[in-house]
Amino acid sequence: HTTYIATMAAPKSPSLGPKDLYLIVYNGLCCIGWAYVLFIGIPSFFSAVLSSDEPLIDALKAAGSSVYFATPATAGFGDEVTPSLATVLFYVQSAALLEIVHAGLGLVRSPVFVTAMQVGSRIVALHMITTSPNAQTQWGAALMIFSWALVEVPRYLFYVTAIVTGDATKGTPYPLFWLRYSLFAVLYPTGISGELSVFISSSKCDTFLSLLGEGKQSVMYWYAMAFPIIYAPGALPMILNMAGNRKKAFKKRFARPAPPPRGLVWPVTEVKANGEEVRSSTPTAKEILAAAIEAVNPELADKVRKEKKWRFGYVKHLVNMVEAQCKSPEDALKVANAGINKAYMMFQFISKDGKTTTSFAEAMSRKNDTKFSTGFVKGELAPPKDKKCEVQYKGKT
Repeated sequence: HTTYIATMAAPKSPSLGPKDLYLIVYNGLCCIGWAYVLFIGIPSFFSAVLSSDEPLIDALKAAGSSVYFATPATAGFGDEVTPSLATVLFYVQSAALLEIVHAGLGLVRSPVFVTAMQVGSRIVALHMITTSPNAQTQWGAALMIFSWALVEVPRYLFYVTAIVTGDATKGTPYPLFWLRYSLFAVLYPTGISGELSVFISSSKCDTFLSLLGEGKQSVMYWYAMAFPIIYAPGALPMILNMAGNRKKAFKKRFARPAPPPRGLVWPVTEVKANGEEVRSSTPTAKEILAAAIEAVNPELADKVRKEKKWRFGYVKHLVNMVEAQCKSPEDALKVANAGINKAYMMFQFISKDGKTTTSFAEAMSRKNDTKFSTGFVKGELAPPKDKKCEVQYKGKT
């Protein structure tokens, strides 16, 4: 029996890195921006309603049509007219374009296409309300603006706490967690209704239709009307998707904690800010595969370690390893031995009482009371004529 010296890679520190600090600043500033929209928008809205002599419904419509032009002065905070709601709305919603960049660079685990679709529809609505006086002066503008802001404030604050605590599911305060996964039920329908009103109002606005010049009004008209057509089949699936996400998030938050690791376990690869140990298979698998190939081809091993999209790119490295092994029996054994040796050194073994953690190689070299044995399971029935493997899963075969 050969004993290998353990060379465990140190897990990542729980301290926040540059990426985390950047995302905290980004999400924090966006949260502040949307909070400002509510800070001057809501008082301005109610001030307009209370000062109106018209019937309540008419007063609400009139107040809604003035929200886009809200300022600190209309909200009752002195005589200042800047920064206006319209200005802050433009910049804070435009900043959401960076979320597409974040997804593309892998800073966040969001799908690029879905993020681009969601942010893109907001940017189109923002462009229309910015350039169409008709869209600015109708009640749906307030419905859209308030729905956006009421969703975004808890969403960005949720992201900040998730990064700080290191656990988006159980590390965030429950009230914030609940708002993040519940407000959509009301605010998605109201937000979509407000956006539709902006699209339709823009399609009837001469100023908006003339943005490209004379003779191009039909282009702008169909630009505006294309989105209500797109929203018709897409709104319900989006809401249902959020409902599914909510169900998964709540199930995960209140799930029973996993039993503490014992025996042979994957090595710790990261420690979250809340102290939780993460045992990810990706860095471990990369290092084992790299060590195996390195025994015969260091250049291929270096490519394994530099692979950024491991989930989709690991197959070619496995093929390279097999090809390297096929060159000679000696190379095949070198690769196999190097890979097994590295696995023995990296994998951990935790004692029954959980007090001792060593490499698997060290654990196997120690004397212990537990004796290993080999068992055989032999079936007595004749093999079926129709050789078919069936697996039961969630009530289905």
